[in-house]
Amino acid sequence: MLRFDSPVRSSALAAKALLVGICLFMSACVPDFLLSNPDWVVIEEGEHEPMPKRKVGLLVSPGQITAEVTFDSSCIYDIGAVDADDWNKVIGLGFVGSKDQSLDGVPPHQVDGARVGWRWNPKTSRIDLGAYVYVEGKRIDFKIAETAINQPTRMTIKIDYDRKVYQILGGTPIPFTHDKSFAYSTGLYFGGNQPAPHRIRVKIVD
Repeated sequence: MLRFDSPVRSSALAAKALLVGICLFMSACVPDFLLSNPDWVVIEEGEHEPMPKRKVGLLVSPGQITAEVTFDSSCIYDIGAVDADDWNKVIGLGFVGSKDQSLDGVPPHQVDGARVGWRWNPKTSRIDLGAYVYVEGKRIDFKIAETAINQPTRMTIKIDYDRKVYQILGGTPIPFTHDKSFAYSTGLYFGGNQPAPHRIRVKIVD
């Protein structure tokens, strides 16, 4: 006799599978207390993110995430005009839940998530900072501010569950639609399309 899972059972199984995947993702990170210089996060040449991962973890109903971030001279780069406007990412979070979350390889933060974007701007010789958000899988990104090389900068992402808006770096609020409460923090990422053209270092003090 054939047995069919109910929609509720299928949804629960999908959520469990997603949670297992997130835990495996997190298990590849290195705790700060094991490092001699824990505030500096490094992406090696040819990579998109630190290996192992850094500054990531599970969150429950986070109201905000914040860190003091310093970009040193290694964050000055040239990847060509075609990809120069691509956003790299620094602090952020992705929400986990079965609603609108398929298991087809799209990470949860590219379904419902909010991050701070950064990129080197050769015209101003400064770091552009912006919002980099996904709402139901659709990306919203725009510049908000800028900072100088070697200038410690406080960055904050606020999540207002009553109004259902993100506010990144004090910029224009961005509405979201989900009712998810479980999330994970995302770490430093280079790209865009291209990996780091050389060794990139960013100081992130939680």
